[in-house]
Amino acid sequence: MRLQGTVSSLEMFGILVDVGIGRDGLVHISELGETKGGQGNDAFQIGQAVTVWVKQVEKKANRVTLTLQEPLAVEWHELKPGQIRSGKVVRLEKFGAFVDVGAERPGLVHVREITTGRVAHPDEVVTLGEEVEAQVIGVNRKKRQIDLSMRALEQQVVDEDEDEAPPATAMELALRAAMEGQPQRERLMRTKRKKKGSNTREKLLQRTLENRRDE
Repeated sequence: MRLQGTVSSLEMFGILVDVGIGRDGLVHISELGETKGGQGNDAFQIGQAVTVWVKQVEKKANRVTLTLQEPLAVEWHELKPGQIRSGKVVRLEKFGAFVDVGAERPGLVHVREITTGRVAHPDEVVTLGEEVEAQVIGVNRKKRQIDLSMRALEQQVVDEDEDEAPPATAMELALRAAMEGQPQRERLMRTKRKKKGSNTREKLLQRTLENRRDE
Protein backbone atom coordinates (compact mmCIF):
# COMPACT_ATOMS: atom_id res chain seq x y z
CA MET A 1 0.00 0.00 0.00
CA ARG A 2 1.31 3.41 -0.98
CA LEU A 3 0.95 6.30 1.48
CA GLN A 4 1.96 9.93 1.78
CA GLY A 5 3.48 11.10 5.06
CA THR A 6 5.86 13.51 6.76
CA VAL A 7 9.07 12.78 8.63
CA SER A 8 8.35 13.17 12.34
CA SER A 9 11.64 12.01 13.86
CA LEU A 10 15.21 11.13 12.88
CA GLU A 11 16.71 8.15 14.68
CA MET A 12 19.99 6.25 14.49
CA PHE A 13 18.17 3.19 13.15
CA GLY A 14 16.01 5.05 10.63
CA ILE A 15 13.23 7.61 10.45
CA LEU A 16 9.71 7.82 11.84
CA VAL A 17 6.98 8.91 9.47
CA ASP A 18 3.52 10.23 10.30
CA VAL A 19 1.08 8.72 7.81
CA GLY A 20 -2.08 9.80 9.64
CA ILE A 21 -3.00 6.55 11.37
CA GLY A 22 -2.44 7.71 14.94
CA ARG A 23 0.98 6.12 15.25
CA ASP A 24 4.20 6.86 13.40
CA GLY A 25 5.56 4.20 11.10
CA LEU A 26 9.20 3.17 11.11
CA VAL A 27 11.37 3.24 8.03
CA HIS A 28 14.47 1.25 8.94
CA ILE A 29 17.77 2.64 7.71
CA SER A 30 18.07 -0.35 5.36
CA GLU A 31 14.77 0.66 3.73
CA LEU A 32 15.70 4.28 3.00
CA GLY A 33 16.99 3.38 -0.44
CA GLU A 34 19.07 5.69 -2.58
CA THR A 35 18.66 9.31 -1.54
CA LYS A 36 20.09 12.60 -2.72
CA GLY A 37 21.81 15.10 -0.47
CA GLY A 38 23.34 12.67 2.00
CA GLN A 39 23.38 9.17 3.39
CA GLY A 40 20.87 7.60 5.78
CA ASN A 41 19.16 10.11 8.06
CA ASP A 42 21.30 12.96 6.76
CA ALA A 43 19.19 13.05 3.60
CA PHE A 44 15.96 13.86 5.52
CA GLN A 45 14.54 16.68 7.62
CA ILE A 46 11.71 16.74 10.13
CA GLY A 47 8.52 17.82 8.39
CA GLN A 48 9.73 16.62 5.00
CA ALA A 49 7.05 15.04 2.82
CA VAL A 50 7.82 11.49 1.73
CA THR A 51 6.15 8.67 -0.16
CA VAL A 52 6.23 5.33 1.64
CA TRP A 53 4.90 1.82 1.20
CA VAL A 54 3.56 -0.37 3.99
CA LYS A 55 5.85 -3.34 4.48
CA GLN A 56 4.39 -4.93 7.60
CA VAL A 57 1.64 -4.31 10.16
CA GLU A 58 1.95 -5.87 13.63
CA LYS A 59 -1.37 -5.38 15.40
CA LYS A 60 -0.33 -6.92 18.72
CA ALA A 61 2.78 -4.78 18.95
CA ASN A 62 0.92 -1.80 17.48
CA ARG A 63 3.78 -1.32 15.04
CA VAL A 64 3.84 -0.33 11.38
CA THR A 65 6.94 -0.94 9.29
CA LEU A 66 7.37 1.21 6.20
CA THR A 67 9.78 1.43 3.30
CA LEU A 68 10.83 4.15 0.88
CA GLN A 69 11.68 1.55 -1.74
CA GLU A 70 8.85 0.93 -4.16
CA PRO A 71 7.94 -2.78 -4.15
CA LEU A 72 8.68 -4.76 -7.29
CA ALA A 73 5.76 -5.26 -9.64
CA VAL A 74 7.06 -8.75 -10.41
CA GLU A 75 8.85 -10.96 -7.88
CA TRP A 76 11.40 -13.56 -8.94
CA HIS A 77 9.14 -16.48 -8.01
CA GLU A 78 6.43 -15.05 -10.28
CA LEU A 79 8.59 -15.23 -13.40
CA LYS A 80 8.04 -18.42 -15.38
CA PRO A 81 9.18 -19.47 -18.87
CA GLY A 82 6.38 -19.11 -21.38
CA GLN A 83 4.85 -16.03 -19.76
CA ILE A 84 4.22 -12.93 -21.86
CA ARG A 85 5.36 -9.72 -20.17
CA SER A 86 5.01 -6.08 -21.14
CA GLY A 87 7.80 -3.63 -20.45
CA LYS A 88 9.81 -0.63 -21.53
CA VAL A 89 13.09 -0.72 -23.41
CA VAL A 90 15.58 0.88 -21.00
CA ARG A 91 18.91 0.07 -22.61
CA LEU A 92 20.27 -0.87 -26.02
CA GLU A 93 23.49 -2.77 -26.63
CA LYS A 94 24.91 -4.36 -29.76
CA PHE A 95 24.11 -7.81 -28.37
CA GLY A 96 20.51 -7.04 -27.41
CA ALA A 97 17.89 -4.85 -25.75
CA PHE A 98 17.13 -4.64 -22.03
CA VAL A 99 13.45 -4.45 -21.12
CA ASP A 100 12.10 -3.43 -17.71
CA VAL A 101 9.22 -5.80 -16.94
CA GLY A 102 8.86 -4.68 -13.32
CA ALA A 103 11.33 -7.17 -11.85
CA GLU A 104 14.47 -6.49 -9.83
CA ARG A 105 16.49 -6.30 -13.03
CA PRO A 106 15.60 -5.69 -16.67
CA GLY A 107 15.35 -8.73 -18.89
CA LEU A 108 17.54 -9.21 -21.94
CA VAL A 109 16.15 -9.69 -25.42
CA HIS A 110 19.18 -11.02 -27.27
CA VAL A 111 19.65 -9.63 -30.76
CA ARG A 112 18.75 -13.09 -32.14
CA GLU A 113 15.47 -12.99 -30.23
CA ILE A 114 14.29 -9.54 -31.35
CA THR A 115 12.73 -10.56 -34.65
CA THR A 116 12.64 -13.43 -37.13
CA GLY A 117 14.84 -11.58 -39.63
CA ARG A 118 18.53 -10.79 -39.38
CA VAL A 119 19.32 -7.75 -37.22
CA ALA A 120 22.73 -6.11 -36.93
CA HIS A 121 21.74 -3.88 -34.00
CA PRO A 122 18.60 -3.77 -31.80
CA ASP A 123 17.96 -0.10 -32.69
CA GLU A 124 16.89 -1.30 -36.14
CA VAL A 125 13.73 -2.68 -34.52
CA VAL A 126 13.19 -1.00 -31.13
CA THR A 127 13.93 2.37 -29.54
CA LEU A 128 14.67 3.52 -25.99
CA GLY A 129 11.48 4.07 -24.02
CA GLU A 130 9.38 1.94 -26.37
CA GLU A 131 6.75 -0.31 -24.80
CA VAL A 132 7.10 -3.88 -26.05
CA GLU A 133 5.81 -7.36 -25.32
CA ALA A 134 8.13 -10.32 -24.92
CA GLN A 135 7.96 -13.94 -23.84
CA VAL A 136 9.99 -15.18 -20.89
CA ILE A 137 12.28 -17.94 -22.18
CA GLY A 138 14.65 -18.26 -19.23
CA VAL A 139 15.01 -17.26 -15.57
CA ASN A 140 18.22 -17.60 -13.55
CA ARG A 141 17.58 -16.29 -10.06
CA LYS A 142 21.13 -16.96 -8.83
CA LYS A 143 22.67 -14.90 -11.62
CA ARG A 144 19.78 -12.41 -11.56
CA GLN A 145 19.16 -12.96 -15.26
CA ILE A 146 15.90 -12.86 -17.21
CA ASP A 147 15.94 -13.96 -20.85
CA LEU A 148 13.19 -12.64 -23.09
CA SER A 149 12.14 -13.17 -26.70
CA MET A 150 10.11 -10.97 -29.02
CA ARG A 151 10.69 -13.34 -31.93
CA ALA A 152 8.75 -16.08 -30.13
CA LEU A 153 5.62 -13.93 -30.19
CA GLU A 154 6.06 -13.25 -33.91
CA GLN A 155 6.31 -16.99 -34.54
CA GLN A 156 3.10 -17.58 -32.57
CA VAL A 157 1.26 -15.11 -34.80
CA VAL A 158 2.57 -16.87 -37.93
CA ASP A 159 1.50 -20.27 -36.60
CA GLU A 160 -1.98 -18.97 -35.76
CA ASP A 161 -2.36 -17.50 -39.25
CA GLU A 162 -1.40 -20.82 -40.81
CA ASP A 163 -3.87 -22.70 -38.61
CA GLU A 164 -6.73 -20.45 -39.64
CA ALA A 165 -7.65 -21.73 -43.11
CA PRO A 166 -9.44 -19.17 -45.34
CA PRO A 167 -13.15 -19.83 -46.03
CA ALA A 168 -13.90 -21.92 -49.11
CA THR A 169 -15.01 -20.06 -52.24
CA ALA A 170 -18.22 -20.87 -54.12
CA MET A 171 -16.22 -22.68 -56.81
CA GLU A 172 -14.39 -24.77 -54.19
CA LEU A 173 -17.68 -25.72 -52.54
CA ALA A 174 -19.18 -26.74 -55.89
CA LEU A 175 -16.11 -28.82 -56.75
CA ARG A 176 -16.19 -30.47 -53.33
CA ALA A 177 -19.87 -31.33 -53.75
CA ALA A 178 -19.19 -32.77 -57.20
CA MET A 179 -16.35 -34.92 -55.87
CA GLU A 180 -18.46 -36.14 -52.97
CA GLY A 181 -21.33 -36.98 -55.33
CA GLN A 182 -19.14 -38.88 -57.81
CA PRO A 183 -18.98 -42.18 -55.88
CA GLN A 184 -22.76 -42.13 -55.49
CA ARG A 185 -23.27 -41.70 -59.24
CA GLU A 186 -20.84 -44.53 -59.92
CA ARG A 187 -22.79 -46.82 -57.58
CA LEU A 188 -26.04 -45.94 -59.38
CA MET A 189 -24.46 -46.69 -62.77
CA ARG A 190 -23.17 -50.06 -61.54
CA THR A 191 -26.63 -50.89 -60.19
CA LYS A 192 -28.24 -50.00 -63.51
CA ARG A 193 -25.72 -52.15 -65.42
CA LYS A 194 -26.40 -55.07 -63.09
CA LYS A 195 -30.16 -54.74 -63.60
CA LYS A 196 -29.71 -54.52 -67.37
CA GLY A 197 -27.52 -57.62 -67.40
CA SER A 198 -30.01 -59.50 -65.25
CA ASN A 199 -32.91 -58.61 -67.58
CA THR A 200 -30.92 -59.80 -70.60
CA ARG A 201 -30.20 -63.18 -69.00
CA GLU A 202 -33.87 -63.60 -68.10
CA LYS A 203 -34.92 -62.92 -71.68
CA LEU A 204 -32.41 -65.48 -73.04
CA LEU A 205 -33.61 -68.10 -70.57
CA GLN A 206 -37.23 -67.45 -71.51
CA ARG A 207 -36.49 -67.83 -75.25
CA THR A 208 -34.63 -71.11 -74.65
CA LEU A 209 -37.58 -72.56 -72.75
CA GLU A 210 -40.02 -71.49 -75.46
CA ASN A 211 -37.90 -73.08 -78.21
CA ARG A 212 -37.79 -76.38 -76.33
CA ARG A 213 -41.55 -76.37 -75.97
CA ASP A 214 -41.98 -75.86 -79.72
CA GLU A 215 -39.76 -78.87 -80.42
